[in-house]
Amino acid sequence: MPEVRRGASIAEKFDLRGRTAIVTGVGPGIGAHVAAALAAAGAKVVCSARSSAVITQTAADIRGSGGEALAITADILDPEARVSLVNQARAAFGPIHILFNNATAGAIAPEAGIWGNTPDVWDRALGANITAIFHLAELVHPDMEEHGQGSIITVGSSGGFSVIGNSIAYSVAKAGTAMLTRYLAKAMAPATRVNMISVGAITPDGGESEALKTFSQPDLTRRNAIQRFGQADEVVGAALLLASSASSYTTGSTIFVDGGRIGTMG
Repeated sequence: MPEVRRGASIAEKFDLRGRTAIVTGVGPGIGAHVAAALAAAGAKVVCSARSSAVITQTAADIRGSGGEALAITADILDPEARVSLVNQARAAFGPIHILFNNATAGAIAPEAGIWGNTPDVWDRALGANITAIFHLAELVHPDMEEHGQGSIITVGSSGGFSVIGNSIAYSVAKAGTAMLTRYLAKAMAPATRVNMISVGAITPDGGESEALKTFSQPDLTRRNAIQRFGQADEVVGAALLLASSASSYTTGSTIFVDGGRIGTMG
């Protein structure tokens, strides 16, 4: 079935019934909110992360609300785990329509200094934000090429567009994610649309926890036009737009959900 074309209602354009989504990096923040939102729009959702705790609960909550969901523990840095994730998702729910890449790695604490970006940190940053995303796209490509409704969405970062602390490996990898998005969009069109959501300082509830202040620097919010941390559920609107036929003419693009950080730099 092709993408919904002109003349469809708004409800039809955002309807994800009959589609299967894989969401990686499902933790208590963006991943869990997006997984729940995709399920609410009708998609069958596979929740994945390295740890089973949050994905199990998220999948159970979706099923409790009448949706279809499965939890699969997988470390996307492991090539075999990536293959297994896609194969298990396909076996459970059929061809893959949506891939939401939220898993990431490579950020370091400010006090680690520039040389805290060790070879292992670089390997993890590039592995999670570049290699894994490319490989997952390759794995879901046959399904998307056949049904013509593919949507791959990757969570980028303001750190890929501006200098933030000492997390050089993370920021360079995220900058690479933006270029990877463009390359995949060109290579996988027209059957698959590939886009990125660049997020700023996002927490599960918008609160500035002590851990986040230490990790991300307490002055981040003062650099935003909207001078506060974002809530994880504020990413949901962009995710639903890009996952659905409402964005059928959008590919190779980046939507900034960052409180105006990058758009108002100057």
